[in-house]
Amino acid sequence: MKKLLLVLSMALVAAACTPAAEHSDASGESDGPAPSSSDSSTTTSYAGESFAGTVDAPEFPTGLDWINTATPLSLNELKGKVVLLDFWTYGCVNCIHILPDLERLEQEYAEELVVIGVHSAKFPNEGETENLRDIVQRYEIAHPVVNDRDFAIWNSWGANAWPTIAVIDPASRAVGIRAGEGVYDAVEPVIAALVAEFDAAGAIDREPIEFALEAEQAPDRPLDYPGKVLARDSRLFVSDTGHHRVLEVDPASGEVLAVFGSGTRGNEDGAAQEASFNAPQGLELVGDTLYVADTNNHL
Repeated sequence: MKKLLLVLSMALVAAACTPAAEHSDASGESDGPAPSSSDSSTTTSYAGESFAGTVDAPEFPTGLDWINTATPLSLNELKGKVVLLDFWTYGCVNCIHILPDLERLEQEYAEELVVIGVHSAKFPNEGETENLRDIVQRYEIAHPVVNDRDFAIWNSWGANAWPTIAVIDPASRAVGIRAGEGVYDAVEPVIAALVAEFDAAGAIDREPIEFALEAEQAPDRPLDYPGKVLARDSRLFVSDTGHHRVLEVDPASGEVLAVFGSGTRGNEDGAAQEASFNAPQGLELVGDTLYVADTNNHL
């Protein structure tokens, strides 16, 4: 399929990188240069502009593996929604960094936006569907993900860096692509403008779409992707990262002696099982004080 990069509206391309390698991380630690973040026009010049696309977005190829959805998706069935494609690979830390931005957009535009992760693997093991399924659960990704292991979708959009996002309007036309982090500030005004424009024309579909999330099918486990273990002064602590809590465990029997955290992701102080964490990891015991690196709360 012909690449669309040169015929897209360029509204989102201002901060895209131009990597030296064919497929590169959009980061300072990558194969190619980092995207520029100095152009503030993406957050200041959207008022009154139309972002409706003029070119049909390429349809998803058949025969690909999908996660978090019972059946493969098509752009045709998503008409009436703004669609955001997230081109990522799970070994890229920059791709992981933008997940909170995507989740924020999904929450703010729960009725109007559908995010689809397009996993275009950098390394062969990342292209294995079962490995990807495991990562989707580990990072609590709650939107559909398609395994684009042969770069079919990637190439149809002319992507050349991880992460890259692409926006599709409610008429299934391509709006533009953008590489790098800082997704929320760059993309939210575009989504807002598209929703307002298509809403005025009665072309927004707010019917909710229910997806078959992997997390809902996963077995109940005593630990969920535990991140760290600390053994100190005859005491044993475990970061039960996926359950957003910390356990104190008897070193001899394995019995759980104490639970810190409600088990629900959050950022609340309080008594042991009333407080909440967000993916706790690193642990350090100093006297009777246990210090926790509460990763996604940055605390």
